[in-house]
Amino acid sequence: MAFHVTPELEAKLEELAQRTHRDKNELLEEAVNNLLIYNQWFERKVGASIDAADRGEIVADEDVRGWLDGRERS
Repeated sequence: MAFHVTPELEAKLEELAQRTHRDKNELLEEAVNNLLIYNQWFERKVGASIDAADRGEIVADEDVRGWLDGRERS
């Protein structure tokens, strides 16, 4: 698989590889893996939130706004 990045991003990747004594391909593989793990986590959280909302487990806008206002004053 080919992976294309901007020259600016490639320069940053090269600098990180040199600084950490790691291979650029290793860093790219780690970055893609972390992205996939994050996306799986995010999709689970969104799905769980949708399920909770479907069950009626929600907080009214006014309650959230009141809670946020209280935090801002602290």
